[in-house]
Amino acid sequence: MIRVRLTAQLKDLAKGAREVELDSAVDLGTMVQKLDRSFPGLGGRIVDDQGRLREHVNVFVNSENSRELGREKTKLRDGDVVHILPAVSGG
Repeated sequence: MIRVRLTAQLKDLAKGAREVELDSAVDLGTMVQKLDRSFPGLGGRIVDDQGRLREHVNVFVNSENSRELGREKTKLRDGDVVHILPAVSGG
């Protein structure tokens, strides 16, 4: 089981859920595909049309930044916790 934690910005696309559990996923790219199948439109906020993580989205796996682990190819294991954090800006 993989737990995916979403920010308030993304929870509306996940039917209000702040945390989603997935039975499995080989890597972050597969995880995003599974999320998008369950919650259409959510994947497009995380990856671009090429399936690459968007530059303004930070994804952490067990507190490690996926940019340092392999981005969308970051391997996942049972028990992993993934945090998806879109950049927030404003003035």
